[in-house]
Amino acid sequence: MKKFVVEFLKSLLLTVTILTIVSCKSDDPTGEDAMVCGSARPAEELLWLRNQVNEFYGGEESNAVVLYNFNGEQVIEVQNSVFSSTNQHQYLCDGTKLDLDDANKFKEFKDNREEVKVIYGTKIWN
Repeated sequence: MKKFVVEFLKSLLLTVTILTIVSCKSDDPTGEDAMVCGSARPAEELLWLRNQVNEFYGGEESNAVVLYNFNGEQVIEVQNSVFSSTNQHQYLCDGTKLDLDDANKFKEFKDNREEVKVIYGTKIWN
Protein backbone atom coordinates (compact mmCIF):
# COMPACT_ATOMS: atom_id res chain seq x y z
CA MET A 1 0.00 0.00 0.00
CA LYS A 2 2.83 2.38 0.89
CA LYS A 3 4.47 1.80 -2.49
CA PHE A 4 1.17 2.58 -4.24
CA VAL A 5 0.81 5.88 -2.34
CA VAL A 6 4.39 6.91 -3.14
CA GLU A 7 3.91 6.13 -6.85
CA PHE A 8 0.60 7.98 -6.86
CA LEU A 9 2.18 11.06 -5.26
CA LYS A 10 5.04 11.01 -7.77
CA SER A 11 2.56 10.83 -10.64
CA LEU A 12 0.47 13.60 -9.14
CA LEU A 13 3.51 15.83 -8.66
CA LEU A 14 4.66 15.20 -12.23
CA THR A 15 1.19 15.99 -13.60
CA VAL A 16 0.92 19.22 -11.59
CA THR A 17 4.40 20.28 -12.72
CA ILE A 18 3.62 19.65 -16.38
CA LEU A 19 0.29 21.46 -16.17
CA THR A 20 1.93 24.42 -14.45
CA ILE A 21 4.62 24.71 -17.10
CA VAL A 22 2.18 24.36 -19.99
CA SER A 23 -0.34 26.82 -18.60
CA CYS A 24 2.12 29.55 -17.64
CA LYS A 25 2.07 32.64 -19.83
CA SER A 26 5.38 34.40 -20.00
CA ASP A 27 5.59 38.12 -19.28
CA ASP A 28 8.95 38.17 -21.05
CA PRO A 29 8.86 41.07 -23.53
CA THR A 30 11.30 39.21 -25.78
CA GLY A 31 9.08 36.14 -26.11
CA GLU A 32 7.40 34.86 -29.24
CA ASP A 33 4.57 37.38 -29.00
CA ALA A 34 6.81 40.40 -28.44
CA MET A 35 6.42 43.34 -30.79
CA VAL A 36 9.32 43.87 -33.16
CA CYS A 37 9.52 47.37 -34.54
CA GLY A 38 5.86 47.86 -33.67
CA SER A 39 4.79 44.68 -35.44
CA ALA A 40 3.79 41.22 -34.27
CA ARG A 41 4.81 39.80 -37.68
CA PRO A 42 7.70 41.98 -38.90
CA ALA A 43 8.87 39.64 -41.68
CA GLU A 44 5.44 40.04 -43.25
CA GLU A 45 4.33 43.52 -42.15
CA LEU A 46 7.50 45.60 -42.61
CA LEU A 47 7.65 46.13 -46.38
CA TRP A 48 11.42 46.60 -46.58
CA LEU A 49 11.98 43.39 -44.58
CA ARG A 50 9.34 41.39 -46.44
CA ASN A 51 11.07 42.31 -49.72
CA GLN A 52 14.37 40.97 -48.41
CA VAL A 53 12.85 37.76 -47.06
CA ASN A 54 11.14 37.19 -50.42
CA GLU A 55 14.60 37.17 -52.06
CA PHE A 56 15.90 34.35 -49.84
CA TYR A 57 17.09 31.33 -51.77
CA GLY A 58 16.90 28.05 -49.87
CA GLY A 59 14.24 28.94 -47.34
CA GLU A 60 14.33 28.84 -43.56
CA GLU A 61 17.21 26.37 -43.23
CA SER A 62 19.82 28.60 -44.84
CA ASN A 63 18.62 32.14 -44.06
CA ALA A 64 17.55 34.12 -41.00
CA VAL A 65 16.25 37.39 -39.67
CA VAL A 66 17.58 38.10 -36.19
CA LEU A 67 16.50 40.82 -33.77
CA TYR A 68 19.12 42.51 -31.60
CA ASN A 69 19.08 45.33 -29.10
CA PHE A 70 21.96 47.72 -29.75
CA ASN A 71 22.51 51.16 -28.24
CA GLY A 72 18.92 51.25 -27.02
CA GLU A 73 17.38 50.44 -30.40
CA GLN A 74 16.01 47.35 -32.07
CA VAL A 75 18.27 46.26 -34.92
CA ILE A 76 17.26 43.65 -37.46
CA GLU A 77 20.01 41.61 -39.09
CA VAL A 78 19.19 39.89 -42.37
CA GLN A 79 21.29 36.74 -42.80
CA ASN A 80 21.06 35.56 -46.39
CA SER A 81 23.07 32.50 -47.42
CA VAL A 82 24.24 34.23 -50.61
CA PHE A 83 25.64 37.35 -48.90
CA SER A 84 29.43 37.59 -49.02
CA SER A 85 29.74 39.86 -45.97
CA THR A 86 28.22 39.95 -42.51
CA ASN A 87 28.59 43.67 -41.78
CA GLN A 88 26.30 45.05 -44.50
CA HIS A 89 22.88 43.76 -43.48
CA GLN A 90 21.89 45.38 -40.20
CA TYR A 91 18.88 47.71 -40.21
CA LEU A 92 16.89 49.96 -37.94
CA CYS A 93 13.13 49.44 -37.78
CA ASP A 94 12.45 51.89 -40.60
CA GLY A 95 14.80 50.02 -42.95
CA THR A 96 17.73 52.41 -42.56
CA LYS A 97 20.95 50.43 -42.99
CA LEU A 98 23.49 50.72 -40.19
CA ASP A 99 26.88 51.97 -41.37
CA LEU A 100 29.21 49.22 -40.19
CA ASP A 101 31.80 49.51 -42.98
CA ASP A 102 34.52 50.47 -40.51
CA ALA A 103 35.96 47.37 -38.81
CA ASN A 104 35.89 49.09 -35.41
CA LYS A 105 32.21 49.97 -35.77
CA PHE A 106 31.36 46.41 -36.73
CA LYS A 107 33.36 45.08 -33.78
CA GLU A 108 31.50 47.49 -31.47
CA PHE A 109 28.20 46.21 -32.86
CA LYS A 110 29.18 42.57 -32.37
CA ASP A 111 30.57 43.18 -28.86
CA ASN A 112 27.66 45.27 -27.58
CA ARG A 113 24.58 43.84 -29.26
CA GLU A 114 22.17 41.67 -27.34
CA GLU A 115 20.37 38.97 -29.27
CA VAL A 116 16.64 39.07 -28.57
CA LYS A 117 15.32 36.36 -30.88
CA VAL A 118 15.36 34.82 -34.31
CA ILE A 119 12.37 36.26 -36.19
CA TYR A 120 12.66 33.98 -39.20
CA GLY A 121 14.68 30.95 -40.24
CA THR A 122 17.83 29.43 -38.86
CA LYS A 123 20.61 31.70 -37.62
CA ILE A 124 23.65 31.19 -39.85
CA TRP A 125 26.07 33.88 -38.59
CA ASN A 126 27.67 34.27 -35.17
